[in-house]
Amino acid sequence: MKGEIRVEAAAKINIGLEVGEPRPDGYHPILGIFQSVGIADELRVEASEGEGIGVEGRFDCAAESTTIYKATRLFLETTGERKSLRFSVEKRIPVMAGLGGGSADAAAAIVALDRLLETDLSPASMREIGSGVGADVPFFIPGGAAVVSGLGEIVQPIAPRLDLGIILAMPPFGVSTKWAYAELDGFRRRRGDSPRGGPAPRVSGADDASLASMFRGRVADWTFANSFEPMLREKYPLYGDLAELLGREGAQYSAITGSGACMYGVFPSFEAAQAARERLEAARRSPGGLKTLSGMVLLAVKPLETSIFLR
Repeated sequence: MKGEIRVEAAAKINIGLEVGEPRPDGYHPILGIFQSVGIADELRVEASEGEGIGVEGRFDCAAESTTIYKATRLFLETTGERKSLRFSVEKRIPVMAGLGGGSADAAAAIVALDRLLETDLSPASMREIGSGVGADVPFFIPGGAAVVSGLGEIVQPIAPRLDLGIILAMPPFGVSTKWAYAELDGFRRRRGDSPRGGPAPRVSGADDASLASMFRGRVADWTFANSFEPMLREKYPLYGDLAELLGREGAQYSAITGSGACMYGVFPSFEAAQAARERLEAARRSPGGLKTLSGMVLLAVKPLETSIFLR
């Protein structure tokens, strides 16, 4: 057994996210494409004799409430291992951003513990542990790109779009997932969009194969939609201005990821995304600046073929 291991956990963006009406248990079915992208948290985990779980880092909750702690507890319960485990976490993925940082961290903890403790779990077993932490966690084992449905637990891998470049634009506010789902339900009731308990969602009536086919096609032809976006644009008019700005800089598609708050633009290449980000930063620094970008974090990132990187 190794004494220490380091792992990086990459974020994801949602390319299309159709959200169905809540089921009797309150959960919402979803359908969309997840794509891993190149911004990652770093986890270091050390194992020693004894028992206990420690998690250190800057979180928006108590250590015992983090996905890392929950994933570790479930891992130990499943495998029967008894060790003292200490995590040190450097958070780089913004919280309340729709980038899946918490789910990525949980998946990374499971993969790292399997390697560190030499338990030799199958990917299916690791995904099962992850599903006990959160519905999105199975995607991150191993990540890349996938059509995701059900409550997030049905993951059908597809080829990632490594040819593209992405600008992530994080506003100076976060969006709580719990709040966003409640607001979406209220928004739909006010507009009379669909009755409670409606059918499982489909994006533009498409099946999974059609989604994958669109994803492989020209980005300018994408018609993916995020169910949260109309509600969020009503709450935060900034998103409309930001989408227009990304388009002027060459983004062929832009959308909010997950339940927000991050918006992204898709460019023909990483170089094109990087150049657009530099132009936007220069415009922000110019006299008068760009009010739309006030307080915003802009990152140019690459799509990835996996989400967990053991070091």
